[in-house]
Amino acid sequence: MPRGSISPGTSKMCDGGDSDVERGRQRCQKNAGLMWNSLWCSKDFSDVTLHSSDGVAFKLHKLPLVARSPVMSEAWKTPEVELVDGAPLEVAQFVRQFPFVALKNFFYALYTGSCDIIKDRRTAFHHFCTDIYSLAHHFQVQDIMDMSYFLMKNRKLPSNAVEIYLLAVEVKDETLRSDAERYIVSRRQDA
Repeated sequence: MPRGSISPGTSKMCDGGDSDVERGRQRCQKNAGLMWNSLWCSKDFSDVTLHSSDGVAFKLHKLPLVARSPVMSEAWKTPEVELVDGAPLEVAQFVRQFPFVALKNFFYALYTGSCDIIKDRRTAFHHFCTDIYSLAHHFQVQDIMDMSYFLMKNRKLPSNAVEIYLLAVEVKDETLRSDAERYIVSRRQDA
């Protein structure tokens, strides 16, 4: 049997065993990631337009939005939902509260699973992270919530700890609230 072919009745590849299967699996995952990245970069077949608070229009695709967010999925399933530029009104109104830079990174993370939060310096870091967290929390995208939480937790400063605390209270995140509270108290004790 030629190298790289599949043996009948097994999931292992001949002459390479599990390592060939794992390399193949990794290539498939990489190609799938490239496909979602290509979709993000392409506006072909976009069927949804959402707008930022600063007036920038995002031409998006419904599929990655509903696949990643149970809130968006439910919004589109609602019978007789009012659509604005292809998006449910409640989704469009919530998104419109956020600036371009936060939405760009949030949607990019929805599509690709990665985000350039640290590289993007066009806005204050803590405002940026709290915006991403608010979007992820509202749309129930746990991995993006976890990523922004990690960044907020590890980049707390006296100037942003209160904002992080207020965000935690607003979204009722007890872990984030207690973490910010501990930081604020420890800074007061150090002063």
